[in-house]
Amino acid sequence: MSATAGRRTSPAPPPGAVGRSGTTVSRQRGATTLVVLVASGAVAVVVGGAGLVAPDGFHEASGVVAGDDAGLRSELRAGSAVVLATGLLLLAAVARARLTRPALLAGALVYLSYVAGRTSGLVVDGWPGGGLAVAGVVELALGVACAWCAAQQASPGVGSIA
Repeated sequence: MSATAGRRTSPAPPPGAVGRSGTTVSRQRGATTLVVLVASGAVAVVVGGAGLVAPDGFHEASGVVAGDDAGLRSELRAGSAVVLATGLLLLAAVARARLTRPALLAGALVYLSYVAGRTSGLVVDGWPGGGLAVAGVVELALGVACAWCAAQQASPGVGSIA
């Protein structure tokens, strides 16, 4: 008689279900998801960090001059801190699989929010200049990539958009 004879075994829980240990069972991450986490996280850390530490130099490269306006510098730093925090979360998800979907959703939210803001600025204020237009295209690509990968991580039937 085998060691498992008489024991009832149950199938593995579906991705997203909570296992016996209280941890969430995650879907296996593919190479594309890891590339998106690293790329979108690295861009956000560099951009957010530069904007937080040196807002004048960073934004002047795009033609935005804060001058001596402490209020404007504060606004620039605040947005940069959000971008930096999102980048750190995206990079943390590389090491912690359970953070993958929340990090990707946060990345999609931040990047696509920037796209929405740039689009409304384009409509209301006009052409922002080549550097900011390129930034908008990069933000759109990274935001869509984060959203697509997050959809791939969704548990079937549980808020899945895939």
